[in-house]
Amino acid sequence: VKECYSVFTNRRSFGPLGFMKNAISMSEDEQWKRIRTLLSPTFTSGKIKEVVAYFVCRMFPIIGQYGDVLVRNLRKEAEKGKPVNLKDIFGAYSMDVITSTSFGVNIDSLNNPQDPFVENAKKILKFDIPDPFLLSIVLFPFLTPVFEIFNISVFPKSVTDFFTKSVKKIKEQKHRVDFLQLMIDSQNSKETDTHKALSDLELVAQSMTFLFAGYETTSTALSFLAYELATHPDVQQKLQEEIDLTFPKKA
Repeated sequence: VKECYSVFTNRRSFGPLGFMKNAISMSEDEQWKRIRTLLSPTFTSGKIKEVVAYFVCRMFPIIGQYGDVLVRNLRKEAEKGKPVNLKDIFGAYSMDVITSTSFGVNIDSLNNPQDPFVENAKKILKFDIPDPFLLSIVLFPFLTPVFEIFNISVFPKSVTDFFTKSVKKIKEQKHRVDFLQLMIDSQNSKETDTHKALSDLELVAQSMTFLFAGYETTSTALSFLAYELATHPDVQQKLQEEIDLTFPKKA
């Protein structure tokens, strides 16, 4: 794999990306190599253990609270006796967990869908193919340089500004041990040359990558899991018994 990356470092372009071209999953050539080099120490076994240890002590209870909120909302919907869009509910749960573990922001998007963090995160995660702008990028990719000249991006500027300000605010505060803080620490490390350190915009882009990577995947997986359990009650019963047996005090 390393040998391949030495030759093929760039990924396919997805149109005018704006600030997200600074994300490790979308950056190119020397910038990609620099960001990867800077982020690698952040995800060493020692750093991950540090985060996991913090999870066990502090963040599992927070995730548990969001789990309780999820169960209460599902029970409330079940009492109505009507079909439930589980993707939306699990999406809100995923949003809460990811923003807590990656940004250190505690929100309750199930009960507070109007929260600015939730609204902006949904804007950046929403890709509607019938959208004329996205359709023009797909059909006429040669227009991408033109859009970039006029600073037009698939990600709204208002959303970019919001998350940039949010990360800046988090940097100014004493923060808990999460993935964003680990990246901030690497940015401030004395071992990192100033000209090589992550810029604030690169920091925001990597943070948004966590949101991209975790939101849709988690909510989709939970939705399919719920469907399979609902259509196979015998498996659901067996799973419940195994959970009760393994976690008698937490189930």
